[in-house]
Amino acid sequence: MIILPDRFPDLILRKTNHMKKTLLPATLFAFFLFTACKKNNETPSTGSASLPKTYTEDIRSTGFNSLTTYNLTYDGNNRMTSMTAIPEPAIVKFVYNYSSNNSLTMDLYNSNVLSIHEILWLNASGSLDSTYQYNDTNDSSTEKYIYNSSKQILQIKNYKYSTSGSALDHTTEYTYDNLGNAITESISNGTLTNFTYYTNMPNTLTMGLTFNPQAKYLIKTASSSSSGTPVTATHFYSFDSSNRLIKDSAVTTGVSAILIKSYTY
Repeated sequence: MIILPDRFPDLILRKTNHMKKTLLPATLFAFFLFTACKKNNETPSTGSASLPKTYTEDIRSTGFNSLTTYNLTYDGNNRMTSMTAIPEPAIVKFVYNYSSNNSLTMDLYNSNVLSIHEILWLNASGSLDSTYQYNDTNDSSTEKYIYNSSKQILQIKNYKYSTSGSALDHTTEYTYDNLGNAITESISNGTLTNFTYYTNMPNTLTMGLTFNPQAKYLIKTASSSSSGTPVTATHFYSFDSSNRLIKDSAVTTGVSAILIKSYTY
């Protein structure tokens, strides 16, 4: 599923989360995945000065700590082309190739070995239409994105894929407030996440991934239940003198964890 640094900007790009499945406790991983998703399709215009040059992810929890900084590169159209963990040799590296106006690929490398290859197709509005990915364990999956008339994601259908065809694995559904922010995320496996926002803090962070859904405002709280454990994260933000986001700190209750995402420009 596509979510990078916040996804991932809350990008962690959903791909970072794929890599962390083997590192984080299941409850904690699932929660950070929820808080990383982008829920709205409006992406603010940006110049190269507004694009982060580095992204740092600091995770602190009982029995697990991780600190990783990524160098970010962009092409002449201000689209992200790579996100590479430092120092070299990179433990994790994302590479984006834009083959046409309506498709691109993402390759995720672990220690310079290809782990995930994904093809992304865009619709006429430049938003995600569908994806197909396979990984180094011979698993394949596809996604289909369904939008409403306001170009907001209503559903993401996830399919398991094989040579004999595809089968629906799970569906994610969203509801929105009058400002266009997603207020609920419901996954057919029984997980429900509720969101609140700082409506005085427009979300201007972009990682050069214009196809990713973009929230209008910065998330204040995200509350969900994973594996029967209620978890709530409260976000706190810091900005530089140019009003660019430089730090997003999420403190959780329900599980003892802190996620700090930092950006330099």
